[in-house]
Amino acid sequence: MKIKIGVEQAIYVVVILARQQDQQPLKSKLLSQILQVSDSYLHKITRQLAVQHIITTDASKTGGLTLARPTSEISLLDIFEAIEGPDSFASWNNLRDQVLRLDNHAFEQKFDQVNLQFKQAEKNYKATLAKLSIADLLSDETASFVDWNDIADTNN
Repeated sequence: MKIKIGVEQAIYVVVILARQQDQQPLKSKLLSQILQVSDSYLHKITRQLAVQHIITTDASKTGGLTLARPTSEISLLDIFEAIEGPDSFASWNNLRDQVLRLDNHAFEQKFDQVNLQFKQAEKNYKATLAKLSIADLLSDETASFVDWNDIADTNN
């Protein structure tokens, strides 16, 4: 299984917003500069985060992106599913019907075991992601809020 690069970018978007001094909104363009990624691609990421109520967006002149909820209520699973979607990892195309023609019933029983293993692995994977919140990631950083706008101004 390969995770989309957008998951990593989404985690860092949330971390940047969490560390923003006084929870001031940040413009998407600034976030793309900080992360050194395409603004149009980052816009897609932030849209997915907004749809899942992880961040809020305000397109006004003084607006921007902010967190929609406390960092303790945003897990890695929330971010993963915002980008990757909630669908199961394993999807089966029933190719067995093309391969096996004799004892389909016996194979279906064995295949059910395979399917069950994949489902259990996915359940464990997602449970692990659900255990870690953004607040947990930032526990050593709580006293170090940043004004990302100032940092961006000094880099220009």
